[in-house]
Amino acid sequence: MSDHVLTQLTPRVWWLNPVSATDRPTLGVIVGERGSLVVDAGNSPAHAGALRAAMARHDLPAPRLIALTHWHWDHVFGAATLDVPALASHETQRVLGLMAAMDWGDQALDQRVEAGVEIAFCRDMIKAELPDRSGLLIRPPEIGLADALTLNLGDVTCRLIHVGGDHSPDAITVHVPEERVAFIGDAIYDDLYHGPRRLTARLLFPLLDRLLALDAAYYVAGHDTEPIGREQFARDAAELRAIGALVGRIGDDHDAVVAALPAALGAQPDAGHHEIAAAFLAGLRLPEVASPL
Repeated sequence: MSDHVLTQLTPRVWWLNPVSATDRPTLGVIVGERGSLVVDAGNSPAHAGALRAAMARHDLPAPRLIALTHWHWDHVFGAATLDVPALASHETQRVLGLMAAMDWGDQALDQRVEAGVEIAFCRDMIKAELPDRSGLLIRPPEIGLADALTLNLGDVTCRLIHVGGDHSPDAITVHVPEERVAFIGDAIYDDLYHGPRRLTARLLFPLLDRLLALDAAYYVAGHDTEPIGREQFARDAAELRAIGALVGRIGDDHDAVVAALPAALGAQPDAGHHEIAAAFLAGLRLPEVASPL
């Protein structure tokens, strides 16, 4: 896709922008004297190929390792194409082991949506990105981590930290201390797999604490169109906390929550604030969930 641009964020960190048409997420590249670590593998061989070609155009070292932030298809389907070892949480390893044995044909995808194992949005995006999946190869990560792992690329280090969250409990972040950059994948987004989009204070608030504790000037999220500066990330986190705390105090009463939003935010809420409130309300109704696989 010509919409992809590989951009340098700091001297040793680059990012490939997301493309929403077929749900291609942001990919990252951390360049060290011993080679490059790629963050997430893309949603298809073509997506992974676009990253590799962009790296070659900028004379960046070829990928040596991949860090997968979580198991969702759009972040992992390109891993086999890059053909280097991958690292991820143990839970990501487990789920990708199951996915590797699945039938990814149209009929099987449709059946998994009907069974609630897959969601319609992902099915439709998979079909759009990969009309022919007969040769699709899903490769489970070779290296797993429980809590944290540090990679030394020579002149730069990468800290892989399991952070979890509502979106996917296996989520990790990749922190590059020397560059003050954190690749956070989709960790701060809501859960898509259990009915209405949902957030819970129980999982989100500790996640925000962990991310803000990192020495990071930039947070690179999986589907945001630009890296998030630290001040903006802190403001976003404060709004999430304010809305989540409000829902926690009031409980499952939509009208009361909407009426109290302006006071909680200190400003008139917009459509995004209302969506966040709805997600926290949904989280009250289904507070404990497991991976669909």
